[in-house]
Amino acid sequence: MPYTVVIMPEYITPLPGMLAFTLETAVNHVLQMDMESPARVKKLEGRLLQLDLEGLGITLFFTFKHGVVRVRLEAEGTPDTVINGTPVALFSMAEPEEADWGLPESKVQINGDASLARDLERIFSKLEPDWEGPLAGMLGDTAGHQVAQGLRQGVETARETARSASKVLSDILKDRRS
Repeated sequence: MPYTVVIMPEYITPLPGMLAFTLETAVNHVLQMDMESPARVKKLEGRLLQLDLEGLGITLFFTFKHGVVRVRLEAEGTPDTVINGTPVALFSMAEPEEADWGLPESKVQINGDASLARDLERIFSKLEPDWEGPLAGMLGDTAGHQVAQGLRQGVETARETARSASKVLSDILKDRRS
């Protein structure tokens, strides 16, 4: 009877497990705030994504079931897609207009089924979470609306800051190579 061997990396600190848990919780919380996301994620069911974080020595495995994303430190089977890159390069990939898919300067390498990476990027680029509904339930209509507006502005500011930081870091690295 054939069996799958699961190789579990040995981590010295609890950081990788905390990262996996935090990432899974945050991703699913945001996905659940968008009415269309669970159906989009459900289309990825049965696929396995391996994410290798260069410089941190952490490997995360993403699986998709019932419209929910699971992030683990181990997985059974062979990944459909393996993405390898530094956290900064991977974060910049999350911004579609900034994505530098597979170019040497991007420091991101995608092996296997690249369509899985593109499908995930599309899911997150189409996100339109309803911040107002839950906040209005907790704070009332007026305060909920104001806090939701502040969150949207904060998210946009964070994205702009990430784009700027990525560009500055990229420029510094290019200058060092010259």
